[in-house]
Amino acid sequence: MFENSPPPTLKPRSTAQNVYELLRGDIVLGVLKPLEAIREAEIAQQLGVSRTPVREALLRLANLGLVDIYPQSGTRVAPIRLEKVRAAQLIREAVEVEVVRRACRTITERQLDGLRHLIEDQTVAFTRGDNRRLFELDEEFHRMIYAAAGLSAVADELEDLKVHLNRLRYVSVNWPRGGDKITGEHSDILAALVARDEAAAASAMTHHLRAVLPVLDRLAGGDAPSTL
Repeated sequence: MFENSPPPTLKPRSTAQNVYELLRGDIVLGVLKPLEAIREAEIAQQLGVSRTPVREALLRLANLGLVDIYPQSGTRVAPIRLEKVRAAQLIREAVEVEVVRRACRTITERQLDGLRHLIEDQTVAFTRGDNRRLFELDEEFHRMIYAAAGLSAVADELEDLKVHLNRLRYVSVNWPRGGDKITGEHSDILAALVARDEAAAASAMTHHLRAVLPVLDRLAGGDAPSTL
């Protein structure tokens, strides 16, 4: 847990929220792997908190479908459930295609420059083999489009829904396609935004968000990377 870095210092005002966000992040990023046991006492000791906020955080994660709690045998990270991933992908596509259409009408030159810089940073992350940074920059790219459309609140509402999709997106970032494909798809979206071409932007976003579907099909057929 928390990879090899020291455990973060939690803010006393929202200890359970901090524990929840830390554990959710570790599950999405594959630090805590599917079916791995989660022990309240160990987490509490690592973070320097009581077991109560840890228990509260685990209950929230269970409600979200990220952990499975077994009364007699403890808590484990939930497997990636393909039906939840498919549902999240469908909803995300429906929302973000409309968002990018609206962004074509309202995005500023400064925001376009921001997207260009993000793509440059993504290319660097891909070249370095830094999948975590590439994933974070991907999230930031999409967040900026929401902001350009004046719909950041919508992005906030979708965060819990997207966790199931994000788990698969992170572990499959180089399977079966590489990070260069992701930056290329982002460049196509940016070009459409620069041209203020709503149809092209919607098409580029649809293509980008549907790239995870072949991964789902392969998983359903029993083909999976070693990280799953």
